[in-house]
Amino acid sequence: MGPHKSSLSEFFAKEGRKLSAFVRHRIDDAADMDAEDLVQDVFANLLEKTDPLAEIQNLSAYVYRSLRNRVIDRLRARKPTTSFDAAQGDGLSLAEILPHPGGSPFDHLVELQREEAFSEAFESLSESEKRLIQANEFEGRTFQELSREWEVPLGTLLARKSRAVKRLSSALAEHKPHN
Repeated sequence: MGPHKSSLSEFFAKEGRKLSAFVRHRIDDAADMDAEDLVQDVFANLLEKTDPLAEIQNLSAYVYRSLRNRVIDRLRARKPTTSFDAAQGDGLSLAEILPHPGGSPFDHLVELQREEAFSEAFESLSESEKRLIQANEFEGRTFQELSREWEVPLGTLLARKSRAVKRLSSALAEHKPHN
């Protein structure tokens, strides 16, 4: 390992906890591993440079600025989505409909029946409703980007999904788990 890489390793070994705390302080829901991943990413990028210490006058300031930029990038990348986790009216949430791992053979049979019912209910939706749910729920795409891409008003997409969720919920009401 060259002298500059050794100096970088020493810096990150010495300052690692402070750097991770810096990231966690700026991202409310950052787990320890998320913060450490961002710190490690900055460290790896510095190691890739030919001679980073020659290019950087103040290593500490450079690293903190890089971490701050990574935090900002991460916060910007978050995409809000409408989820099935909240029940729609008197209906079911997606978490209640889809199977859960484990359980007895009877639980497994009930889960299979719910999966079949969900599949049938999903297939009964119109093509536009299926496409919307697929894109929004399973691919994580936002209504705004779908509205732009499909050239369909945002309100239309929201109403379409609401109707689809209500139809799915009512079709699956008899398969609601009993606690």
